[in-house]
Amino acid sequence: MDKYDAVILDIILNHTNENGVKNKVKLPILEKLFWKTIEITDALSITQGRVGERITKLYIDGLIENKQGYYLTKRGKHELSCTKEVANAY
Repeated sequence: MDKYDAVILDIILNHTNENGVKNKVKLPILEKLFWKTIEITDALSITQGRVGERITKLYIDGLIENKQGYYLTKRGKHELSCTKEVANAY
C-alpha cells in the first residue's frame, strides 16, 4: 500500500465521520475528492493515479467494502492507522 492508497482510505474515513455511517461515499465523489487532494500536494497524472485500479486492489485486499457506497472494513481502519503512525514517526 502506497501513500495514494492511504489517501483513498483517509477520504473514505473522513467522509464517513463527517456524514455519518449510513451515508457511504459514492465512486464519483471518491474520485473527485481524490483528485482534489492530489492536486494540492502532488503533480500526479491521470495514468499515474489509476483510481479505479487502486479502489479495486483495496477491495480485493479486504480494506474497503462497497454496499451502496464505499466504507472501510476493520482491517482498512487498522491499516490506515498504522500508515498514519509510520508517517508521523518520520
